[in-house]
Amino acid sequence: MNTQEKIDLAVDPARLYLHKEGIFYTIYNQHAMLFVENIKELKVKCKFVKVVNQDVYSCGFPASIIEEIKQQLVDRKGVVEESAQMVTVTGVNWQTESDYGEWRQQQKNNEDLVEKSSSPNSLDLVREVAGFQVMHRTPMDAMNFIITLQEKITSSYER
Repeated sequence: MNTQEKIDLAVDPARLYLHKEGIFYTIYNQHAMLFVENIKELKVKCKFVKVVNQDVYSCGFPASIIEEIKQQLVDRKGVVEESAQMVTVTGVNWQTESDYGEWRQQQKNNEDLVEKSSSPNSLDLVREVAGFQVMHRTPMDAMNFIITLQEKITSSYER
């Protein structure tokens, strides 16, 4: 099944599709929203996919916990049908169902915040250097500190 077909299936809130991809199950767009809000909190990734010319939101979990997930869905009155590549659930009683447009915007904002907070700015680096007390450290500690600083600087420029 290609990405466009998976996105098309994700529009229907009456059905939930869990796509088996290797050793993981992946959920897309609206279904990712419903799953994260109602079943299990997962990290949602946003990626622009050229083939479909849009941002695609997805989250996933290891196949090893599929039985636990299916039980949670059944507890919410869901009817589970399983095939080799997909688990389809119908009739789920969703407690929370946000507006998808607002949810997407919130996901983008969260992603932007994480990206900004993970890249060090010069003030952070200055504080780190100022806080490193050379007098109380070994030469090996100092060398490791410099290597760590170089890695932080290099990774922030590669983005």
